[in-house]
Amino acid sequence: MKSARPAAVALISATALGLGAPVAAARVEPDPMSAGQRVRISDGRQCAAARGARADSALFGSVALRPSTRGMAADAWVLERAAPGRYQVTIECAPGGAKFTETVTVHRGRVEGVNMVQAASGLALFLLAGSAAYLLRRRGAGARY
Repeated sequence: MKSARPAAVALISATALGLGAPVAAARVEPDPMSAGQRVRISDGRQCAAARGARADSALFGSVALRPSTRGMAADAWVLERAAPGRYQVTIECAPGGAKFTETVTVHRGRVEGVNMVQAASGLALFLLAGSAAYLLRRRGAGARY
């Protein structure tokens, strides 16, 4: 019975410390990411929309967050020259307000978009398939009558 009291005190102390710790409200998605990729930054509904918020990182510079369905949020592009590694993203609620930091990871490689050759090839295949369907349907319609 005597050993239960120190255990209870330790448990209550650990709980109090956990509740007093700052909440990591900065959110960056996707994580991990690649150089050149678009990311979504949000404050996890921790900042008052009326006062504004700002996200800062070596990955994308400084970005103003705007009210959204997920609290204060914005899209940003990871710099093309971002080297693989871990980076901090800090959100500040209004100038001088609460700050929240998240550490994100940049992987090797780059995000590639669709280039003109791929777009033209896709369009050509779409037109070819549409033409084939039209001709087959027309041939089939003529055979019935």
